[in-house]
Amino acid sequence: MKFRYKVLFVNIILLSAALGTAGYLMIRRNFELAKNTQIQNAVVENNILQASVEYELLQIINGGGNYDVKQELKRIGTIISNGMSALPAGFYIKYDSEYVYSFDDKENMPTDMIFKNISVGGKKYLISRQEDGYYIYVTSYSTINGRELCVVSRRDISEAYSLMDSQISFYRMLVLLIVSAGGAVMYGLSLYLTRPLEMLNRVTDGIIGGNYYVRMKVTSGDEVGLLTEKFNRMSDSIAAHIDELNDMVKRRERFVAYFTHEIKTPMTAIIGYADTMRSMDISEEERFMALNYIFSEGRRLERMSLKLFDLIYYKQKEIEMRPIRTSDICGEIAGIIKPVLDLKKITLVTDAEPAVIYGSRELLITAFINIIDNAKKASDEGAFIYFSGVLKESGAYEFKVTDSGVGMTKEDAARICEEFYMADKSRSRKEGGAGLGMSFVAVILERHGAALSVDSTLGEGTSVSVTFEPADCDTEVKD
Repeated sequence: MKFRYKVLFVNIILLSAALGTAGYLMIRRNFELAKNTQIQNAVVENNILQASVEYELLQIINGGGNYDVKQELKRIGTIISNGMSALPAGFYIKYDSEYVYSFDDKENMPTDMIFKNISVGGKKYLISRQEDGYYIYVTSYSTINGRELCVVSRRDISEAYSLMDSQISFYRMLVLLIVSAGGAVMYGLSLYLTRPLEMLNRVTDGIIGGNYYVRMKVTSGDEVGLLTEKFNRMSDSIAAHIDELNDMVKRRERFVAYFTHEIKTPMTAIIGYADTMRSMDISEEERFMALNYIFSEGRRLERMSLKLFDLIYYKQKEIEMRPIRTSDICGEIAGIIKPVLDLKKITLVTDAEPAVIYGSRELLITAFINIIDNAKKASDEGAFIYFSGVLKESGAYEFKVTDSGVGMTKEDAARICEEFYMADKSRSRKEGGAGLGMSFVAVILERHGAALSVDSTLGEGTSVSVTFEPADCDTEVKD
Protein backbone atom coordinates (compact mmCIF):
# COMPACT_ATOMS: atom_id res chain seq x y z
CA MET A 1 0.00 0.00 0.00
CA LYS A 2 1.33 3.43 -0.91
CA PHE A 3 2.31 5.81 1.84
CA ARG A 4 -0.29 8.40 0.80
CA TYR A 5 -3.09 5.86 1.27
CA LYS A 6 -1.74 4.90 4.67
CA VAL A 7 -1.75 8.57 5.65
CA LEU A 8 -5.28 8.97 4.27
CA PHE A 9 -6.72 5.93 6.07
CA VAL A 10 -5.02 6.80 9.37
CA ASN A 11 -6.34 10.37 9.21
CA ILE A 12 -9.87 9.18 8.33
CA ILE A 13 -9.82 6.74 11.25
CA LEU A 14 -8.57 9.40 13.64
CA LEU A 15 -11.08 11.97 12.32
CA SER A 16 -13.96 9.49 12.61
CA ALA A 17 -12.92 8.49 16.13
CA ALA A 18 -12.59 12.13 17.20
CA LEU A 19 -15.93 13.16 15.70
CA GLY A 20 -17.65 10.06 17.07
CA THR A 21 -16.32 10.60 20.58
CA ALA A 22 -17.11 14.31 20.56
CA GLY A 23 -20.60 13.68 19.12
CA TYR A 24 -21.36 10.96 21.66
CA LEU A 25 -20.31 13.16 24.59
CA MET A 26 -22.28 16.15 23.25
CA ILE A 27 -25.46 14.18 22.51
CA ARG A 28 -25.20 12.33 25.81
CA ARG A 29 -24.87 15.60 27.70
CA ASN A 30 -27.87 17.12 25.90
CA PHE A 31 -29.89 13.99 26.63
CA GLU A 32 -28.95 14.05 30.32
CA LEU A 33 -29.97 17.72 30.53
CA ALA A 34 -33.31 16.98 28.85
CA LYS A 35 -33.89 13.93 31.04
CA ASN A 36 -33.07 15.83 34.24
CA THR A 37 -35.51 18.56 33.19
CA GLN A 38 -38.20 15.94 32.69
CA ILE A 39 -37.42 14.40 36.08
CA GLN A 40 -37.65 17.80 37.79
CA ASN A 41 -40.98 18.51 36.08
CA ALA A 42 -42.28 15.09 37.06
CA VAL A 43 -41.26 15.63 40.69
CA VAL A 44 -42.89 19.08 40.77
CA GLU A 45 -46.00 17.62 39.20
CA ASN A 46 -46.12 14.84 41.82
CA ASN A 47 -45.64 17.40 44.63
CA ILE A 48 -48.65 19.34 43.36
CA LEU A 49 -50.80 16.21 43.18
CA GLN A 50 -49.70 15.03 46.63
CA ALA A 51 -50.38 18.45 48.18
CA SER A 52 -53.81 18.64 46.55
CA VAL A 53 -54.82 15.14 47.67
CA GLU A 54 -53.64 15.64 51.26
CA TYR A 55 -55.24 19.10 51.51
CA GLU A 56 -58.65 17.89 50.36
CA LEU A 57 -58.47 14.83 52.59
CA LEU A 58 -57.51 16.88 55.64
CA GLN A 59 -60.43 19.25 54.98
CA ILE A 60 -62.78 16.30 55.13
CA ILE A 61 -61.18 14.84 58.22
CA ASN A 62 -61.17 18.16 60.06
CA GLY A 63 -64.86 18.74 59.12
CA GLY A 64 -65.99 15.76 61.22
CA GLY A 65 -68.96 13.49 60.44
CA ASN A 66 -69.09 10.07 58.95
CA TYR A 67 -66.95 9.46 55.86
CA ASP A 68 -65.26 6.64 54.03
CA VAL A 69 -61.62 7.53 53.38
CA LYS A 70 -61.38 5.32 50.29
CA GLN A 71 -64.51 6.78 48.75
CA GLU A 72 -63.40 10.28 49.60
CA LEU A 73 -59.97 9.68 48.04
CA LYS A 74 -61.63 8.37 44.89
CA ARG A 75 -63.79 11.50 44.75
CA ILE A 76 -60.81 13.74 45.47
CA GLY A 77 -58.86 12.07 42.64
CA THR A 78 -61.72 12.71 40.25
CA ILE A 79 -62.03 16.35 41.33
CA ILE A 80 -58.28 16.92 40.93
CA SER A 81 -58.24 15.24 37.54
CA ASN A 82 -61.15 17.34 36.31
CA GLY A 83 -59.69 20.52 37.71
CA MET A 84 -56.22 20.24 36.19
CA SER A 85 -55.59 21.89 32.83
CA ALA A 86 -52.59 19.70 32.07
CA LEU A 87 -52.83 16.17 33.34
CA PRO A 88 -49.94 13.72 33.63
CA ALA A 89 -49.91 10.53 31.61
CA GLY A 90 -51.01 8.65 34.73
CA PHE A 91 -52.30 9.52 38.21
CA TYR A 92 -52.87 6.96 40.96
CA ILE A 93 -53.87 7.04 44.61
CA LYS A 94 -53.10 4.07 46.82
CA TYR A 95 -54.48 3.88 50.34
CA ASP A 96 -53.94 1.04 52.80
CA SER A 97 -52.33 -1.17 50.11
CA GLU A 98 -55.27 -0.67 47.72
CA TYR A 99 -55.55 1.52 44.62
CA VAL A 100 -58.56 3.74 45.25
CA TYR A 101 -58.13 5.91 42.19
CA SER A 102 -56.50 5.38 38.78
CA PHE A 103 -56.52 8.10 36.14
CA ASP A 104 -54.98 5.75 33.61
CA ASP A 105 -54.57 2.07 33.05
CA LYS A 106 -51.99 0.79 35.50
CA GLU A 107 -51.45 -2.46 33.67
CA ASN A 108 -47.81 -1.67 32.72
CA MET A 109 -46.95 -0.04 36.03
CA PRO A 110 -43.78 -1.54 37.60
CA THR A 111 -45.53 -1.86 40.96
CA ASP A 112 -42.82 -3.79 42.74
CA MET A 113 -40.16 -1.23 41.88
CA ILE A 114 -41.95 2.08 42.54
CA PHE A 115 -42.81 1.15 46.12
CA LYS A 116 -39.56 -0.60 46.96
CA ASN A 117 -37.33 0.98 49.66
CA ILE A 118 -39.53 4.06 50.12
CA SER A 119 -40.07 5.53 53.60
CA VAL A 120 -42.69 7.82 55.15
CA GLY A 121 -42.32 11.35 53.89
CA GLY A 122 -40.01 10.19 51.15
CA LYS A 123 -40.26 10.42 47.39
CA LYS A 124 -38.94 8.12 44.68
CA TYR A 125 -38.85 8.14 40.91
CA LEU A 126 -38.32 5.35 38.40
CA ILE A 127 -37.89 5.43 34.60
CA SER A 128 -39.57 2.55 32.83
CA ARG A 129 -39.31 1.55 29.18
CA GLN A 130 -42.64 0.33 27.81
CA GLU A 131 -43.94 -0.67 24.41
CA ASP A 132 -45.22 2.80 23.52
CA GLY A 133 -42.32 4.79 24.96
CA TYR A 134 -40.44 5.84 28.09
CA TYR A 135 -42.22 6.87 31.30
CA ILE A 136 -41.12 8.23 34.65
CA TYR A 137 -43.02 7.20 37.77
CA VAL A 138 -42.85 9.46 40.84
CA THR A 139 -44.13 8.12 44.15
CA SER A 140 -44.91 10.11 47.33
CA TYR A 141 -45.39 8.23 50.63
CA SER A 142 -47.19 9.58 53.70
CA THR A 143 -49.60 8.32 56.42
CA ILE A 144 -53.21 9.28 57.19
CA ASN A 145 -54.79 7.94 60.41
CA GLY A 146 -51.87 5.51 60.72
CA ARG A 147 -52.35 4.10 57.27
CA GLU A 148 -50.16 4.54 54.17
CA LEU A 149 -51.11 6.97 51.48
CA CYS A 150 -49.22 6.89 48.20
CA VAL A 151 -49.67 9.35 45.37
CA VAL A 152 -48.14 8.11 42.10
CA SER A 153 -47.78 10.17 38.95
CA ARG A 154 -46.63 8.95 35.55
CA ARG A 155 -45.09 11.28 32.99
CA ASP A 156 -44.24 10.49 29.36
CA ILE A 157 -40.59 11.34 28.67
CA SER A 158 -40.35 9.60 25.28
CA GLU A 159 -39.68 12.97 23.70
CA ALA A 160 -36.23 13.15 25.35
CA TYR A 161 -35.28 9.73 23.97
CA SER A 162 -36.75 10.52 20.57
CA LEU A 163 -34.76 13.73 20.51
CA MET A 164 -31.61 11.77 21.32
CA ASP A 165 -32.33 9.25 18.55
CA SER A 166 -32.94 12.03 16.03
CA GLN A 167 -29.73 13.79 17.09
CA ILE A 168 -27.80 10.54 16.70
CA SER A 169 -29.25 9.99 13.20
CA PHE A 170 -28.50 13.59 12.19
CA TYR A 171 -25.01 13.42 13.63
CA ARG A 172 -24.31 10.19 11.76
CA MET A 173 -25.19 11.88 8.50
CA LEU A 174 -23.14 14.92 9.49
CA VAL A 175 -20.12 12.77 10.39
CA LEU A 176 -20.46 10.90 7.10
CA LEU A 177 -20.47 14.17 5.16
CA ILE A 178 -17.56 15.61 7.19
CA VAL A 179 -15.49 12.43 6.84
CA SER A 180 -16.23 12.26 3.10
CA ALA A 181 -15.30 15.90 2.55
CA GLY A 182 -12.34 15.65 4.92
CA GLY A 183 -11.19 12.46 3.19
CA ALA A 184 -11.19 14.23 -0.18
CA VAL A 185 -9.25 17.18 1.28
CA MET A 186 -6.81 14.86 3.08
CA TYR A 187 -6.28 12.84 -0.10
CA GLY A 188 -5.38 16.03 -1.95
CA LEU A 189 -3.06 17.07 0.88
CA SER A 190 -1.46 13.62 0.99
CA LEU A 191 -0.86 13.83 -2.76
CA TYR A 192 0.75 17.25 -2.29
CA LEU A 193 2.81 16.22 0.75
CA THR A 194 4.00 12.91 -0.72
CA ARG A 195 4.82 14.31 -4.15
CA PRO A 196 8.47 14.92 -3.16
CA LEU A 197 8.65 11.30 -2.00
CA GLU A 198 7.26 10.13 -5.34
CA MET A 199 9.83 12.26 -7.14
CA LEU A 200 12.51 10.90 -4.82
CA ASN A 201 11.37 7.40 -5.69
CA ARG A 202 11.62 8.13 -9.43
CA VAL A 203 15.07 9.69 -8.97
CA THR A 204 16.13 6.59 -7.03
CA ASP A 205 14.94 4.41 -9.90
CA GLY A 206 17.03 6.58 -12.23
CA ILE A 207 20.10 6.07 -10.07
CA ILE A 208 19.44 2.33 -9.96
CA GLY A 209 19.26 2.46 -13.76
CA GLY A 210 22.71 4.06 -13.94
CA ASN A 211 21.88 7.78 -14.10
CA TYR A 212 24.06 8.95 -11.20
CA TYR A 213 23.82 12.64 -12.00
CA VAL A 214 20.07 13.22 -11.64
CA ARG A 215 19.14 15.50 -8.71
CA MET A 216 16.01 16.76 -6.97
CA LYS A 217 15.09 20.38 -6.39
CA VAL A 218 14.75 21.32 -2.71
CA THR A 219 11.38 23.07 -2.42
CA SER A 220 10.86 23.23 1.35
CA GLY A 221 12.72 23.56 4.61
CA ASP A 222 10.89 20.77 6.45
CA GLU A 223 11.94 17.16 7.02
CA VAL A 224 11.15 16.24 3.41
CA GLY A 225 13.29 19.13 2.17
CA LEU A 226 16.08 18.08 4.53
CA LEU A 227 15.77 14.49 3.26
CA THR A 228 15.93 15.78 -0.33
CA GLU A 229 19.04 17.82 0.44
CA LYS A 230 20.74 14.84 2.09
CA PHE A 231 19.69 12.62 -0.82
CA ASN A 232 21.30 15.06 -3.26
CA ARG A 233 24.48 15.06 -1.17
CA MET A 234 24.41 11.27 -1.14
CA SER A 235 23.93 11.26 -4.93
CA ASP A 236 26.87 13.66 -5.29
CA SER A 237 28.97 11.34 -3.15
CA ILE A 238 27.92 8.31 -5.19
CA ALA A 239 28.61 10.14 -8.45
CA ALA A 240 32.03 11.19 -7.13
CA HIS A 241 32.82 7.61 -6.14
CA ILE A 242 31.62 6.35 -9.51
CA ASP A 243 33.79 8.94 -11.27
CA GLU A 244 36.69 7.92 -9.05
CA LEU A 245 36.12 4.24 -9.85
CA ASN A 246 35.84 4.99 -13.56
CA ASP A 247 39.00 7.06 -13.37
CA MET A 248 40.73 4.26 -11.48
CA VAL A 249 39.63 1.75 -14.12
CA LYS A 250 40.91 4.04 -16.88
CA ARG A 251 44.18 4.58 -15.05
CA ARG A 252 44.51 0.84 -14.55
CA GLU A 253 43.86 0.25 -18.24
CA ARG A 254 46.42 2.92 -19.12
CA PHE A 255 48.85 1.37 -16.63
CA VAL A 256 48.50 -2.03 -18.29
CA ALA A 257 48.86 -0.46 -21.74
CA TYR A 258 51.90 1.63 -20.74
CA PHE A 259 53.46 -1.25 -18.83
CA THR A 260 52.99 -3.58 -21.79
CA HIS A 261 54.48 -0.99 -24.11
CA GLU A 262 57.44 -0.29 -21.83
CA ILE A 263 58.14 -4.00 -21.43
CA LYS A 264 57.71 -4.69 -25.12
CA THR A 265 60.42 -2.25 -26.26
CA PRO A 266 63.36 -3.69 -24.27
CA MET A 267 62.10 -7.26 -24.71
CA THR A 268 61.97 -6.77 -28.48
CA ALA A 269 65.53 -5.48 -28.45
CA ILE A 270 66.76 -8.31 -26.21
CA ILE A 271 65.05 -11.02 -28.28
CA GLY A 272 66.18 -9.46 -31.55
CA TYR A 273 69.85 -9.18 -30.60
CA ALA A 274 69.82 -12.61 -28.93
CA ASP A 275 68.34 -14.16 -32.07
CA THR A 276 70.95 -12.39 -34.19
CA MET A 277 73.73 -13.81 -32.06
CA ARG A 278 72.12 -17.27 -32.12
CA SER A 279 71.28 -17.58 -35.80
CA MET A 280 73.84 -15.43 -37.61
CA ASP A 281 77.59 -15.50 -37.98
CA ILE A 282 78.63 -12.03 -36.86
CA SER A 283 81.90 -10.38 -36.05
CA GLU A 284 83.26 -10.00 -32.54
CA GLU A 285 82.57 -6.27 -32.62
CA GLU A 286 78.94 -6.83 -33.66
CA ARG A 287 78.60 -9.52 -31.00
CA PHE A 288 79.90 -7.12 -28.33
CA MET A 289 77.48 -4.41 -29.49
CA ALA A 290 74.58 -6.88 -29.35
CA LEU A 291 75.57 -8.01 -25.88
CA ASN A 292 75.84 -4.38 -24.80
CA TYR A 293 72.30 -3.69 -26.03
CA ILE A 294 71.01 -6.81 -24.26
CA PHE A 295 72.77 -5.72 -21.05
CA SER A 296 71.50 -2.12 -21.17
CA GLU A 297 67.91 -3.18 -21.92
CA GLY A 298 68.11 -5.80 -19.18
CA ARG A 299 69.26 -3.13 -16.72
CA ARG A 300 66.40 -0.97 -17.89
CA LEU A 301 63.94 -3.78 -17.10
CA GLU A 302 65.61 -4.25 -13.74
CA ARG A 303 65.26 -0.54 -12.88
CA MET A 304 61.62 -0.62 -13.93
CA SER A 305 60.87 -3.68 -11.79
CA LEU A 306 62.62 -2.11 -8.79
CA LYS A 307 60.63 1.11 -9.25
CA LEU A 308 57.40 -0.85 -9.41
CA PHE A 309 58.40 -2.78 -6.30
CA ASP A 310 59.16 0.44 -4.41
CA LEU A 311 55.90 1.96 -5.64
CA ILE A 312 53.84 -0.94 -4.28
CA TYR A 313 55.97 -1.33 -1.14
CA TYR A 314 55.73 2.27 0.05
CA LYS A 315 51.99 2.42 -0.55
CA GLN A 316 51.59 -0.07 2.31
CA LYS A 317 54.69 0.42 4.47
CA GLU A 318 54.40 2.28 7.76
CA ILE A 319 56.72 5.29 7.60
CA GLU A 320 58.57 6.46 10.69
CA MET A 321 58.25 10.23 10.99
CA ARG A 322 61.02 12.30 12.57
CA PRO A 323 61.74 16.03 12.74
CA ILE A 324 64.03 17.23 9.95
CA ARG A 325 65.74 20.59 9.44
CA THR A 326 64.86 21.96 6.01
CA SER A 327 68.33 23.47 5.56
CA ASP A 328 69.96 20.07 6.19
CA ILE A 329 67.78 18.15 3.75
CA CYS A 330 68.13 20.85 1.11
CA GLY A 331 71.93 20.81 1.33
CA GLU A 332 72.07 17.03 1.24
CA ILE A 333 69.88 16.88 -1.86
CA ALA A 334 72.04 19.47 -3.61
CA GLY A 335 75.18 17.42 -2.83
CA ILE A 336 73.70 14.18 -4.14
CA ILE A 337 72.26 15.58 -7.39
CA LYS A 338 75.22 17.86 -8.29
CA PRO A 339 77.31 15.26 -10.20
CA VAL A 340 74.33 14.37 -12.37
CA LEU A 341 73.55 18.01 -13.09
CA ASP A 342 77.22 18.73 -13.86
CA LEU A 343 77.15 16.23 -16.72
CA LYS A 344 74.61 18.51 -18.41
CA LYS A 345 76.23 21.72 -17.15
CA ILE A 346 73.04 22.61 -15.23
CA THR A 347 73.28 24.80 -12.12
CA LEU A 348 71.09 24.10 -9.04
CA VAL A 349 70.31 27.24 -7.04
CA THR A 350 69.10 26.48 -3.47
CA ASP A 351 67.48 28.87 -1.01
CA ALA A 352 65.60 27.25 1.92
CA GLU A 353 64.40 29.16 4.96
CA PRO A 354 65.27 27.33 8.19
CA ALA A 355 62.37 25.37 9.67
CA VAL A 356 61.46 21.87 10.91
CA ILE A 357 59.24 19.37 9.09
CA TYR A 358 58.26 15.80 9.94
CA GLY A 359 59.02 12.86 7.70
CA SER A 360 61.40 10.16 6.56
CA ARG A 361 64.70 11.78 5.61
CA GLU A 362 65.67 9.10 3.05
CA LEU A 363 62.28 9.04 1.31
CA LEU A 364 62.01 12.82 1.10
CA ILE A 365 65.51 13.02 -0.37
CA THR A 366 64.48 10.40 -2.94
CA ALA A 367 61.31 12.33 -3.80
CA PHE A 368 63.06 15.67 -4.33
CA ILE A 369 65.90 14.07 -6.31
CA ASN A 370 63.24 12.60 -8.65
CA ILE A 371 61.59 16.01 -9.03
CA ILE A 372 64.91 17.76 -9.71
CA ASP A 373 65.93 14.96 -12.09
CA ASN A 374 62.72 15.53 -14.06
CA ALA A 375 63.56 19.24 -14.20
CA LYS A 376 67.02 18.30 -15.51
CA LYS A 377 65.51 16.11 -18.25
CA ALA A 378 63.26 18.98 -19.34
CA SER A 379 66.09 21.56 -19.37
CA ASP A 380 68.78 22.27 -21.93
CA GLU A 381 72.48 22.37 -21.21
CA GLY A 382 73.66 25.38 -19.21
CA ALA A 383 70.19 25.99 -17.69
CA PHE A 384 69.35 26.87 -14.09
CA ILE A 385 67.09 24.92 -11.70
CA TYR A 386 65.85 26.66 -8.55
CA PHE A 387 65.22 24.68 -5.36
CA SER A 388 63.70 26.88 -2.63
CA GLY A 389 61.86 26.54 0.67
CA VAL A 390 59.54 29.09 2.30
CA LEU A 391 57.90 29.09 5.74
CA LYS A 392 54.39 30.49 5.33
CA GLU A 393 52.44 32.59 7.84
CA SER A 394 50.11 29.65 8.54
CA GLY A 395 53.09 27.58 9.71
CA ALA A 396 53.10 25.36 6.62
CA TYR A 397 56.36 24.88 4.77
CA GLU A 398 56.54 24.93 0.96
CA PHE A 399 59.35 23.51 -1.18
CA LYS A 400 59.43 24.57 -4.82
CA VAL A 401 61.46 23.22 -7.76
CA THR A 402 61.37 25.55 -10.78
CA ASP A 403 62.93 25.13 -14.22
CA SER A 404 62.79 27.03 -17.51
CA GLY A 405 62.68 23.94 -19.67
CA VAL A 406 60.28 22.66 -22.31
CA GLY A 407 57.25 22.72 -19.99
CA MET A 408 54.06 20.79 -20.70
CA THR A 409 50.35 21.21 -21.29
CA LYS A 410 47.77 21.37 -18.50
CA GLU A 411 46.57 17.89 -19.42
CA ASP A 412 50.10 16.50 -19.13
CA ALA A 413 50.60 18.33 -15.83
CA ALA A 414 47.40 16.80 -14.43
CA ARG A 415 48.51 13.27 -15.38
CA ILE A 416 52.18 13.52 -14.55
CA CYS A 417 51.84 11.30 -11.45
CA GLU A 418 50.23 8.41 -13.33
CA GLU A 419 52.30 5.25 -13.66
CA PHE A 420 54.28 5.06 -16.94
CA TYR A 421 52.93 8.41 -18.11
CA MET A 422 55.52 10.56 -19.91
CA ALA A 423 54.73 14.00 -21.27
CA ASP A 424 57.65 13.80 -23.72
CA LYS A 425 58.25 10.12 -24.39
CA SER A 426 61.24 10.56 -26.72
CA ARG A 427 63.07 12.86 -24.29
CA SER A 428 62.22 10.62 -21.31
CA ARG A 429 63.51 7.46 -23.00
CA LYS A 430 66.61 9.27 -24.17
CA GLU A 431 67.25 10.27 -20.55
CA GLY A 432 66.57 6.72 -19.36
CA GLY A 433 63.16 7.34 -17.78
CA ALA A 434 60.24 4.90 -17.61
CA GLY A 435 57.45 7.17 -16.33
CA LEU A 436 57.49 5.86 -12.75
CA GLY A 437 59.48 8.58 -10.98
CA MET A 438 56.65 11.04 -10.31
CA SER A 439 54.31 8.18 -9.38
CA PHE A 440 56.81 7.18 -6.71
CA VAL A 441 57.11 10.84 -5.60
CA ALA A 442 53.31 11.13 -5.31
CA VAL A 443 53.15 8.02 -3.09
CA ILE A 444 55.93 9.31 -0.80
CA LEU A 445 54.36 12.76 -0.41
CA GLU A 446 50.90 11.29 0.14
CA ARG A 447 52.25 9.14 2.99
CA HIS A 448 53.77 12.32 4.48
CA GLY A 449 50.50 14.22 4.21
CA ALA A 450 52.13 16.75 1.88
CA ALA A 451 50.31 18.45 -0.99
CA LEU A 452 51.83 18.26 -4.50
CA SER A 453 50.93 20.77 -7.20
CA VAL A 454 52.37 21.25 -10.70
CA ASP A 455 52.21 24.54 -12.60
CA SER A 456 53.60 24.35 -16.11
CA THR A 457 53.46 26.28 -19.37
CA LEU A 458 54.47 24.67 -22.62
CA GLY A 459 57.76 26.14 -23.84
CA GLU A 460 58.33 28.22 -20.70
CA GLY A 461 59.04 25.81 -17.87
CA THR A 462 57.57 23.98 -14.89
CA SER A 463 57.18 24.71 -11.18
CA VAL A 464 56.54 21.83 -8.76
CA SER A 465 55.38 22.81 -5.24
CA VAL A 466 55.35 20.52 -2.19
CA THR A 467 53.60 21.87 0.92
CA PHE A 468 53.96 20.27 4.38
CA GLU A 469 51.53 20.78 7.24
CA PRO A 470 52.68 23.05 10.11
CA ALA A 471 55.18 21.36 12.43
CA ASP A 472 56.24 22.08 15.99
CA CYS A 473 59.36 24.15 15.41
CA ASP A 474 60.49 23.69 19.01
CA THR A 475 60.95 19.96 18.48
CA GLU A 476 64.49 18.82 19.07
CA VAL A 477 66.18 17.54 15.91
CA LYS A 478 68.69 14.77 16.43
CA ASP A 479 71.60 14.80 14.02
